[in-house]
Amino acid sequence: MFTQARSQDCPYTDEQWQNINSLGQLVEKQLQRMGVGLTMGGEPTFVSLDDYESPQWNIEALGEDKRKIAVQLLDRLAKKFALGGGLLHYGLGKAYPGEPGPRWALGYFWRKDGIAIWRDRNLMAQEGKDYGCGSQEVEKFTLALVKQLGIHSDCLIPAYELETDTPAGYVLPLLPVTRDEKVYWSSCRWILPDDRLYLLTGNSPMGLRLPLNAIAWSDNLEQEAVLPLEAEPTALNDTPIKSPDNSIRVAMGVEAKQGVIRVFVPPYTSARSFLDAIAAIENTAKETGFPVLIEGYPPSDHKAIGKFQITPDPGVIEANIHPASNWDELVEITKILYEEARACRLGTEKYLRDGRRISTGGGAHITIGGKTTLESPLLRRPDLLRSLISYFQNHPSLTYLFSDRFVGPTSQSPRVDEARHESLYELEIAFQSLQPGREVPPEVVDRLLRHLLVDVTGNTHRTAFCIDKLFPVENPRTQLGLLELRAIAMPPNLEMRLLQMLLIRALVAWFWESPYTKPLIRWGTTLHDRFMLPHFIGEDLQVVLFDLQKAGYTFEFDWFKPFIEFRFPCYGTMGTEGVQLELRHAIEPWHVLGEEIASGGTARYVDDSLERIQVKLCGAIANSPNQNSFSSRYIVTCNGHAVPLNSTGVAGEYVGGVRYRARQYSSMLHPAIDPHDPLTFEIIDTWESRSLGGCTYLINPPDGKSYFKVPINSSEAQTRTSERFIVNLSRDRHLNKINVPPLQLNPEYPVTLDLRRTID
Repeated sequence: MFTQARSQDCPYTDEQWQNINSLGQLVEKQLQRMGVGLTMGGEPTFVSLDDYESPQWNIEALGEDKRKIAVQLLDRLAKKFALGGGLLHYGLGKAYPGEPGPRWALGYFWRKDGIAIWRDRNLMAQEGKDYGCGSQEVEKFTLALVKQLGIHSDCLIPAYELETDTPAGYVLPLLPVTRDEKVYWSSCRWILPDDRLYLLTGNSPMGLRLPLNAIAWSDNLEQEAVLPLEAEPTALNDTPIKSPDNSIRVAMGVEAKQGVIRVFVPPYTSARSFLDAIAAIENTAKETGFPVLIEGYPPSDHKAIGKFQITPDPGVIEANIHPASNWDELVEITKILYEEARACRLGTEKYLRDGRRISTGGGAHITIGGKTTLESPLLRRPDLLRSLISYFQNHPSLTYLFSDRFVGPTSQSPRVDEARHESLYELEIAFQSLQPGREVPPEVVDRLLRHLLVDVTGNTHRTAFCIDKLFPVENPRTQLGLLELRAIAMPPNLEMRLLQMLLIRALVAWFWESPYTKPLIRWGTTLHDRFMLPHFIGEDLQVVLFDLQKAGYTFEFDWFKPFIEFRFPCYGTMGTEGVQLELRHAIEPWHVLGEEIASGGTARYVDDSLERIQVKLCGAIANSPNQNSFSSRYIVTCNGHAVPLNSTGVAGEYVGGVRYRARQYSSMLHPAIDPHDPLTFEIIDTWESRSLGGCTYLINPPDGKSYFKVPINSSEAQTRTSERFIVNLSRDRHLNKINVPPLQLNPEYPVTLDLRRTID
């Protein structure tokens, strides 16, 4: 199974891949032996392979083509996973400020006990197919549905668009209620201000456009009868039950769009209520012969109901895939997802205009938990959560190697020590209650960490370790026992994705057996200095892998080299007189700027005008018995300023960083500083005060123009990268004596030359 999962663009040899698989099986045996009960899922994000420029695949969440492709992917995955008796659901996603309504969320739901939610797939309408249904078919369907539910037909409410006389559809207040110790469907009349129900303006489903605020609701609203999933279905009474006027606030909606009957299911607290409503809708579809499309709210989360969803995010499609309970299942699910996404012309990477290969930009979060909330390893052993938080904090490589381009305190996934300066001190106090061997109630775990795992604004979702779905006291619907690891971007192929997951699984296995209780580290400015450079990230990762090897999990550093090359591409290398110079992309945190007036309100822009390069010098042997932390003979200058080159521990090898302005915006920090284009690097022999030559890195194309579109393939991308790196080997470099610039270190950022602080 695992060998077959190897994709055409797999960066590993057959031997490496088999070794990774063997380690995956070993970790799985350990997890099973210790009874951890770990489940693992994620949210991979994909982009179009055929459209690199339109807003829906760059900055906007919604788009017509994106929806069509998402529908195709949903259908293919539902068939491929062979989850019989499931329900295709065209529902509601999150609502965001500035958007006209909630985003869509296309889902597939099935019962894990094998009982069908929807029996006949021929009765599920396909989105985009015209079944010829209009107002007459909607009326016929709705009247038949009323009979299926056993309620009064006079509770049915025609719904009108403004200034129309023909009903756009029908609204049916509907709730399961308890009568004589049994549960029945009930409806009620809505007393409307104008004796007519006019829908609010918009294109959203009917159920989202009801004028609920215009109705004088009863002081004694009906309460939903909440039944367990294994209970008997909602009964049909011989005499239809009718609740008092205006006592039921939730309503089902039936309408026709593009020739398809769409049924809007309202929010029900009980999964049993949702399933019974769906059964009545399918029975009606069978009776009338009209295939229907289910919209509205999904069933509430329940351990017996499996699901996956396809949702939109800015520039990407996100696949919220169902969790796997073991390694083989995780491999199979990931393999199927990537294959079916590719069949829908969806990809896992893209390019910037300058040719740099990057992630999709939508994240690819990993979630871990258990089969049920209270079976979650994180709630059974809260010290596991402490171990993970502590170890990631101690090892910045686990954050920055896998992250997206936007890192730092205002990113989507800041580290706990990036968000607030006092967080580590307070976290240490919280950890006193998360000692290994101590039982801690789930609600206490949430309260201990809820206000510390946040961003600078207190947002509990935008953080590297998100516990929004662990056991939030205020929201029982999302008490799922899940931890979401958000500082993870989409890798370019499924093998790298699986290796990411294997690394997390191994850490869980290690910490389950040997809790990690080492102190938190005050990195200070080192985080955004030393650990912005790929060399030091790789150096820290080697420590992580050595720790895992000591614990019995034989990860190899070579397996992670594809991540380093992907995250930190090389811009170019040059060599002269036995000395080599390499320029490689490095990380630059982005700042969120202050509020400004924008169309429709205020905006806070992100300043990505800065970039950073790692400079690496090899072969710089000083022929001196004293090996200092800085090169004693050779230096590298950038635009005439010495780069602080730090020894890597390898003889003659040094690295440093250069921070520079790459582009100019109307709104950014320090607008008086112009772009530092081009960047000219020179190797200087300080003993002889002469230049050995160097190279030039152009931020813009050599012709001085701009790249207006992204590259259409890897060949064009590589051309754009290589044409901006120029080797400079002057013929008279041996003859000219030059002034050696002094090295000026900034004590806060000793590894980085910030060209904004230099004075020419």
